[in-house]
Amino acid sequence: MNAAPDWWLHLSFQYYAWRIATALLGRLPLRVCYAIATAAGTVAFEFWPRGRRNTLRNFRRVLRDAPPSEVRRVAHASLVNYCKYLVDFIRFPAMDAAALRTACHGDEQFAQLDAALARGRGVIFVPMHFGNWDMGAGAAAARRYRPAVVVESFADPRLDRMVFAARERLGVDVLRMERLGPSLIRRLRANGVVALLIDRPQPGQGVVIDFFGSPIEVPSGPARLGLRTGATVIPVAFPRIDPDRSDVAVLAEFLVPGPASGDATADVQQLTQLIVSAHERFIHRYPEQWYMFREMWPRKTPSNGP
Repeated sequence: MNAAPDWWLHLSFQYYAWRIATALLGRLPLRVCYAIATAAGTVAFEFWPRGRRNTLRNFRRVLRDAPPSEVRRVAHASLVNYCKYLVDFIRFPAMDAAALRTACHGDEQFAQLDAALARGRGVIFVPMHFGNWDMGAGAAAARRYRPAVVVESFADPRLDRMVFAARERLGVDVLRMERLGPSLIRRLRANGVVALLIDRPQPGQGVVIDFFGSPIEVPSGPARLGLRTGATVIPVAFPRIDPDRSDVAVLAEFLVPGPASGDATADVQQLTQLIVSAHERFIHRYPEQWYMFREMWPRKTPSNGP
């Protein structure tokens, strides 16, 4: 029998690791699960050289004037917090609607969301990989907003089905990025709520904006969708507020796209810059809760940068 290709072994490891983690962490006390997450994040930081290098490079941009020891501390804490996020994600099925509402502290922001929906043009949540964005989506669903969350599919269909089902159990509608079509526009025109992540670098495919003083290229979809539909665009983040609990706060800025200027490219860039600038402020407040383990800023400056 021929040896299995490396990519197949990698996918199988991910799938079985997730199954084992789900079986184990769903039964242990939360404090024990967080201790395991802390250990896992520390081990990953020490023995995942590419991820560590990328994370350190990213945080040198974010913490421009900080000493190397502080950059390293924050980068390490980011990986630990991401592992805690995974623990929370695995344990979501045990949380009912009341627990989700209680764990998300943001009554004022949800009141502002009601006011935005009163405009009748829908709402676009724009999170980054920060804090616990799935807790925010679950809390919104528990408050009967029923958000539609756009996700990328995993390469392993078995893992994809498990993660897909876990998000659906939160009460959100999961839409696959590769099968969207006009579904987002229909949902917004029906005054619905959609969520689109924006911090995946897209060289040559997105829009160039300034992020922590240097140009990067991010997806233009949230801004294009907001400008086309008139939906309220909300950069949003859900930082953990206690290292030993799953509770999150809500950070949000409500942006209503202005009238078209006649220059669609400029309009998209301007709105995308407003979205990303809001996330800069969120990250400044809670840098340890931004999870970016790939290199965010390109080694070469994009030729069409601002």
